[in-house]
Amino acid sequence: MTSILRSIAAVLVGLILISVVVEALEAALVLAVHGGLTTDPVVYFGIRNRPWFLALKLVYNTAAAVLGGFLTARIAGRLGLAHGLLLAIVQTVAFVYALATPDMRQWTPIWMWLALIVVTAAGIVVGARMARRG
Repeated sequence: MTSILRSIAAVLVGLILISVVVEALEAALVLAVHGGLTTDPVVYFGIRNRPWFLALKLVYNTAAAVLGGFLTARIAGRLGLAHGLLLAIVQTVAFVYALATPDMRQWTPIWMWLALIVVTAAGIVVGARMARRG
């Protein structure tokens, strides 16, 4: 039972870490570019969907994914890479859900959702593999 709870915790911590890092960086960058807070999604995503910002988003999403995969594998201990793969699957399902939900999909170009699926899953697996070596 303890190993099941540890496995669940490992994947949840990785998922939460990725989300917190990505959302915090994104909000801080939008705040910096806008020069203040905005609650208007049109303004927020108007800034966030600029080409340079989307390119940067791929970078920080990938970095957060590597970190999330690494931490998941470390927490899991045994079979760390398998836990990283599970995290990659869970994160991919979350992206696919967002892509399939019109209210969520409307704010991000479809090509970006597809790119995020690829770089995030790859980053998680790289991070989990790095944990195995360390």
